[in-house]
Amino acid sequence: MFNLVLFFLVAAVVFSEFRFDWGEQLLGRYLASTNALRPETGVIWTTGNQTQRAHTHLDTIVTERQDQARVAREATSFSQLAQVVLPGQWTGLDRERFKALYLELPEDAAATLIDPIELVWLFGTPGLTRIFCQGKTQGLEIYFLGSNNRVIRQLDLNHQFLANLEKEENFFSERLENIPGFAGRIFPADVFFTALLSLPAEVLPDLITTPKALLRERGTIVRAGIWNEAKSGYIRLGFEFKENGETRIILVRAREWAVWRLSMALTRGEQ
Repeated sequence: MFNLVLFFLVAAVVFSEFRFDWGEQLLGRYLASTNALRPETGVIWTTGNQTQRAHTHLDTIVTERQDQARVAREATSFSQLAQVVLPGQWTGLDRERFKALYLELPEDAAATLIDPIELVWLFGTPGLTRIFCQGKTQGLEIYFLGSNNRVIRQLDLNHQFLANLEKEENFFSERLENIPGFAGRIFPADVFFTALLSLPAEVLPDLITTPKALLRERGTIVRAGIWNEAKSGYIRLGFEFKENGETRIILVRAREWAVWRLSMALTRGEQ
């Protein structure tokens, strides 16, 4: 009699398990509640951790690419671009952004990088599909690509070229009156800066585009001059520093339209 009862009891348990899956549910709840207490060992745990690390690494790569693309769109100079795109990294460069950066270069530096006639041909040919730049230990490389990622033209911006771009000013151990380009347009420092500071604030950044060059200098500015010729929309300004009996001239670029405003202010000051 006992065996019969035991048989029916076991049969009921087995039948209910097949019918309601309560055993699997209880086991699943138990494993879920003790998941944090059990050691992370075994093939399943290893595979899961590797997958999680892969997703994290992929997210990091995607974020870096997005950041680089954003900086490339917002870069105001090739030097700034090279500071962000590190060796081994790369990012796309919009052709309009490249044009803007190229047109901001001094004429001689632009021609050294790539002849403007060749650049006109590159942008005018239907074969150009995209531009991307890659960071190198020696600087920055820019590739013009055609169909099937064929390299049409490659530009190498090494550290020396980039350093020259950052230092657009020139230096002379000389006096302003000894430089013919400043003839007739040399002013005492107080007269020059009084006129300069009388201009609207939005004009000033286009008058002294590289103020760090002047801030790095030691000594006192005694005179300033305006170059008699414009070149590629810019005019050079010369600042004569004096220290311990020695003179030194710093040349910086200013936009032509801003220099015209400055010249008007200087003329009014002389009247």
